[in-house]
Amino acid sequence: MALVAGIAGLGRVGRGVLRANFSQAANGRFDIRVACDVMPIDQIAYLLAHDSTYGKPPFSVDCDEDSLILGGKRVRYEQVDRRRGVGEEQPVSRLRDYGLDVFIDATGTASADHLRSLIRQGVARKTLCTWNVEGHDISLVYGVNHADYDPDRHHVLTSSTCTGNALVPVFFPLEKHIGIEYARIVTIHPVLSDQRALDGYHSSPQLGRSFTDSIVPTSTNVGKSAALVLPSLNGKLDCVSYRVPTAIVSAMDITLELSRQTSREQCLRILEDYAATSLSGIIRCDYGAWGHPRASIDFLGDECSSHILMSHLTVHGGRRLGLSLMHDNEWAYCCRVLDILGVIEQAGTGRSLERRPKRGLRARNRGRRAIVPACALA
Repeated sequence: MALVAGIAGLGRVGRGVLRANFSQAANGRFDIRVACDVMPIDQIAYLLAHDSTYGKPPFSVDCDEDSLILGGKRVRYEQVDRRRGVGEEQPVSRLRDYGLDVFIDATGTASADHLRSLIRQGVARKTLCTWNVEGHDISLVYGVNHADYDPDRHHVLTSSTCTGNALVPVFFPLEKHIGIEYARIVTIHPVLSDQRALDGYHSSPQLGRSFTDSIVPTSTNVGKSAALVLPSLNGKLDCVSYRVPTAIVSAMDITLELSRQTSREQCLRILEDYAATSLSGIIRCDYGAWGHPRASIDFLGDECSSHILMSHLTVHGGRRLGLSLMHDNEWAYCCRVLDILGVIEQAGTGRSLERRPKRGLRARNRGRRAIVPACALA
């Protein structure tokens, strides 16, 4: 039987998870039985059917009084505000009637205590956060550490962050085969929904400035997200983020100090080997088009976690590596959330958690013989 899930929070990520789920299979890759948000159901249906970034979905969208109807499948809708819950009896506690295997929290406001109480109340066996909620049991980046999931020990899981999923699969082979002493990471991120179109109040005043007129500096947790999955990098990463007036696709410009001498050719070989084998469909080495670099919009709707702009890869003095990455910060991340649901599903059925192609880009590599990266023998 398919994994049964519910989801709370139908903002950009929550709606993206729904869209990806019903785009990957006619009746849904997973059995998402219930969705929750504070918005009226007709607004949810309207936003799913008419997406300014991705256009209309490849399935029909409708609704009635209590259900979203996605590709003909009914997803029960509960209009609740979890933040108004008092003590154990939270508003979403009534979801225990749906028999959920996993409760996905995409609200960005939950605490680990709230999520554990849902498990105690029998709402779901596991909870999965779309950010690194403080106090989680494990943060999973698909392709790197998803096989570390232990269903007996891990109950409050996170699927890291969009930038974490882009950065970690690139740093993983570099740290493994060369070593990283230090990195400065600059993320160039599209606007987010908490920013202001016109100057106004914001708890972070610079984010209250008009996003149409400025590049806005702000903080980012990408370094913390990376260190949760690759603990050897803890304390070695400095990060800054700039919000730019675009709708989608994030970029990173990275300078690394490596642990030992290397060459541009060796770095290319390491990344290309992993992109062709264990991280196929997760990272991609991009050489542009007809000798010209791609623009960020060219990666719209691409489910690959990270595109490495190979023409920008430089090595100076044998120890200083420069990297540039791009990734669809919504669609690719939502596809990884579904991949983590697949990991939970496999563990529940006793199947192996091997790192293998599953959907979309990875489907083209089905049946290929496993290859040991040449860099592993260096």
